Amino acid sequence: MSIRTIVVALALNGDSACIANRTIQLAEQHQARLVAVHVIESLPLRDSSRPISVDSATFGGALARERACQLKSLLEAAEQPVTTCIEEGKPHEIIMGLAASCGADLVVIGPGIARSMRESVFGSTADRVVRSSPCPVLVVRKDGNTPYNHIVVGVDFSEHSKAAASWASRLSPAAYRELVHAIEVPLVFEQAMLKAGTSQMEIDHYRKVRVENARRQVIKVFGENVQSSRTIDIKVVHGDAAATLLGLSYRRAADLLAIGTRGSNALAQHVLGSVARKVLLDASCDVLVVPIAAI
Repeated sequence: MSIRTIVVALALNGDSACIANRTIQLAEQHQARLVAVHVIESLPLRDSSRPISVDSATFGGALARERACQLKSLLEAAEQPVTTCIEEGKPHEIIMGLAASCGADLVVIGPGIARSMRESVFGSTADRVVRSSPCPVLVVRKDGNTPYNHIVVGVDFSEHSKAAASWASRLSPAAYRELVHAIEVPLVFEQAMLKAGTSQMEIDHYRKVRVENARRQVIKVFGENVQSSRTIDIKVVHGDAAATLLGLSYRRAADLLAIGTRGSNALAQHVLGSVARKVLLDASCDVLVVPIAAI
């Protein structure tokens, strides 16, 4: 399936240019139409302390026109059709409403920052969009005007993991892709084995067998063709899943991390999942978050 419509949310701050550049690149690559939105959360001077000479409606109109010009300027290099929207309200609600009405295939957004204690607890705009989106969300951290070249996909044996792998291929078909599965053997478990008289050689063999079994399971889930593909590799490692993925992003081994989530059900909207949340917070490259509904 092609990517036909991309919704990009721009806060018009310091990282908006790199988000716009990546969105333009994807639109050109996939011949997709662009819908760009900027949300004004609240208008200044909308209170009793404003100067009598300042009319809030007039001020709001002028501000909206200014922001519309900024939005168009950021996307003026796009050759594909661009629709721009300036809205007032809660950003994540506006973005999700627009994505639904446009039938968006992909939402592009910046990582954002928690600007208050409430946002630290309940999540920034990007966090809320990721948790509630029925379509994949690309969180852009790096400037880029060429297709993704090296994608790391965090995988287990679940359907949402398959959705992430499928979308990684869809987003950048020519990219080299690593399917990374992390096995974590708790230290206390290994210590208990040693206390029970298990030799280190036996523990090492146990770890090796687990890696081999996991590799076979990845092949079973993702297809036998991954073994012979020149653009797909399977990596099974010991360690924490989030730390493994973040390490690959820190070492510049990837320009995109792709992870799956369980979707936009009630629970997912409140609990994103520890791996996805850690990756979103700390990755040094772009992150594609794919709900299971996007298969």
